[in-house]
Amino acid sequence: MKYEILSRSIFVFTLIFASFQGNAQEDILNSLNDTVTINRSENATQAPTTMEHKWNHIQNKYFTLNFGMAFLLDHNIVDQDADNITQVGKVEPGTEFRGERLLASGSLLFFKKNPWRYMFSANWNGLDAPPGKKRLEFIDWNFDIPISPTAGWITVGKQKEGVGPEYVAPGTQGLFMERGTGAPMFIRQRNIGIRYSNSILKGRMTYTLGVFNNYWETGKSFADNGTQITARVTGLLQYASDRELIHVGMGYRHTAPTDGKLSYKAKPEVNTAPFYISSGSFEASGAGTIMLEGLWVKGPVTFIGEYMNTGVRSASQGNPHFTYFQAAGGWFITGENRRYNKQTGNLGKLIPKKNFKFRKGSGPGAIEIASRFTHTDGTDAGISGGNYNRFTIAASWFVNPHFRYEINYGHGKFDKNDLIGKINIWQFRAQFEL
Repeated sequence: MKYEILSRSIFVFTLIFASFQGNAQEDILNSLNDTVTINRSENATQAPTTMEHKWNHIQNKYFTLNFGMAFLLDHNIVDQDADNITQVGKVEPGTEFRGERLLASGSLLFFKKNPWRYMFSANWNGLDAPPGKKRLEFIDWNFDIPISPTAGWITVGKQKEGVGPEYVAPGTQGLFMERGTGAPMFIRQRNIGIRYSNSILKGRMTYTLGVFNNYWETGKSFADNGTQITARVTGLLQYASDRELIHVGMGYRHTAPTDGKLSYKAKPEVNTAPFYISSGSFEASGAGTIMLEGLWVKGPVTFIGEYMNTGVRSASQGNPHFTYFQAAGGWFITGENRRYNKQTGNLGKLIPKKNFKFRKGSGPGAIEIASRFTHTDGTDAGISGGNYNRFTIAASWFVNPHFRYEINYGHGKFDKNDLIGKINIWQFRAQFEL
């Protein structure tokens, strides 16, 4: 175990070191070819944009195959006051390989009129996988089946649910290291099911509707496991380019209970920390979550707003309502902006204007600063899950399209059990993706 962790650490830090070296970086970038991305029609809608070069792109008359990868190394430090330690226990500093992900996506060209698209991805946890967790886990396996060039497509398999802007967007391209507290509380990151999606009005509007039930993974019956139904509609009120747009959206998620019960829990936007908000398992007949979202982009500046309200049908607990909202903004000091994906209605890949290298005439890469406030309320009626507020500031350096280094600082307040615990959080990430 120690040997594997050490060997993987050496590999990651070799990539990090290479990203700062002039000649070495140039050789790596030349081999990766950071100026080309595959055609969107050849890329699964569930997959993030992949860079293309001879070694990671295969095409023949039957199919296309694009290889991608991502490696994330995180370190988190949580400073707690006495009340917070009483609430959740002591949170030790944590270092983890957050992602060691391999991805394959492409098109099946033998469906000549409307080629199917596919995506498979797996995450490797190796010998340091938590107890009970698989070392190699397939987190995506799905097919996009186009109905016609204008009638949208059906996605079948394990996939994202299609709701919540932070979940729809690639996780490596967000403004912050972690999604807001309430998003994982109300939405399952990936689920097994079938979903219909379409983009209309020349990409100015998207909509999707999905039905999910992951009973294959839980071993429960289809009925006992509970079914989820999701829907989302987005529209561009203004679109001059990816640098000037106003996006609005609305989503809904119906959640059926598992074995007649529901539960809600959330971490404090720190993956190595325990769950802070926790409702426990309680009897319920179902729940519905309404989601509102807004996005404004003006040149290098982005503002994001999001609101979620979950109403739970539970007579024994007084039919509680739980809420979440975030208000966030980011600014690329170096002038860049993220690309906007008109197929799925979200921000995506960031490409620096000029990559950084330790040599004369090099560019600065892309530098972004951002801030966010999140509020998550898990207490209402007969449920005392707790309330959590967090203010975060973040700084990211995209050395090139593949390497990103990020620092987040957060101050959080957790209100539960008649105590208000306070925490200060430092988070660091080194990221490589293809």
